[in-house]
Amino acid sequence: MPEEKQSGEERLVKAINKGMGNRIHIRLSRFHDRDYLDIRNFYEADDGEWKPTRKGIAVPVELYGELMDALKGAEQMIKDLPPVKKEEGKE
Repeated sequence: MPEEKQSGEERLVKAINKGMGNRIHIRLSRFHDRDYLDIRNFYEADDGEWKPTRKGIAVPVELYGELMDALKGAEQMIKDLPPVKKEEGKE
């Protein structure tokens, strides 16, 4: 499987496997002289390359602190969720 190409304007921070030929890429990118943290769904094309979808968000790096605060709040809310009950007949 070919690796993600890295240009001077884009750096892969982490790829998170979602399964079934899909993953989330977290990248630092530059567009019109502004830096962004880009979080985007990618799919594995027939040629084995990972290609971006339109599903994602590009956050200006100036908002990184606010994004992290929101994610920390979400983390606490996730911890407070009740456990998921298993459906009968499913394991």
